[in-house]
Amino acid sequence: MRIPKGKYKIKKKNSILQNRLFWSLVLAVAALGAISWLAFFSPFLQITTVSVSGNEKITATEIQDLVWPQVEKSFSLGVKSRSLLLVNPASIRVRLLERFPSIDELTVKRILPQSLTIEIKERKATGLWCWETRCFALDKKGVIFEEAAENQASLVVKSKQPNGEIALGKKVIEEKTLAKILSVQQTLSQKAKIEAREFTLFENDQRLNAQTSENWEAFFDLKGDVNWQLVELELVLEKELPTEKRVGLEYVDLRFSKVYYK
Repeated sequence: MRIPKGKYKIKKKNSILQNRLFWSLVLAVAALGAISWLAFFSPFLQITTVSVSGNEKITATEIQDLVWPQVEKSFSLGVKSRSLLLVNPASIRVRLLERFPSIDELTVKRILPQSLTIEIKERKATGLWCWETRCFALDKKGVIFEEAAENQASLVVKSKQPNGEIALGKKVIEEKTLAKILSVQQTLSQKAKIEAREFTLFENDQRLNAQTSENWEAFFDLKGDVNWQLVELELVLEKELPTEKRVGLEYVDLRFSKVYYK
């Protein structure tokens, strides 16, 4: 059976080069490549400066030497980038705090187009915290941050039972406990006219012994009302133990409802 001519037509296939979807994909890939190049390798976004402010003991060079390796990223074929957009401020912050326990507060900022700023606040020593033969600078938050000699401070807090491993940057005393110790020291000095430099913590920091310049100790219960115990101490020293009667005094125990001394 013969098929009449003109009854059917053969449809020609369109070239892929004439396909709109194909060219849309090509343009999308090209755009993505261009954006990636701008983000990773554009000279306009390459970090050229790492500035450090607020530092006192820590040098800017020490900070920068740690930060630059975190800034530079390596790719295949030995290609490297210092793109501002690839920097992870949170990661840099963690590394700096690990490396420098004396940093109290730290901010890492990206500043367009080519700068990274490091703003730090270093810890200030409130006194020393000592365990056995080792002493460390202690800040107001109860954190130790560097080793120090015992004779370098007007406040020395000794612990008989350190809580866990001793490590720089770790809190060894609760802030409220340290505040009570400072209150005892200040009150003794201002109201009783007695200096106390050395304090020892016992019983999981619940008992405090204050060594006075008159060579006797005051025992405090940190679970109780320390302010009232100080009032009781003032009264005892004034009425029962004036200066001339303190020769040979060993201790004044303020931990109970009645004050005991020997």
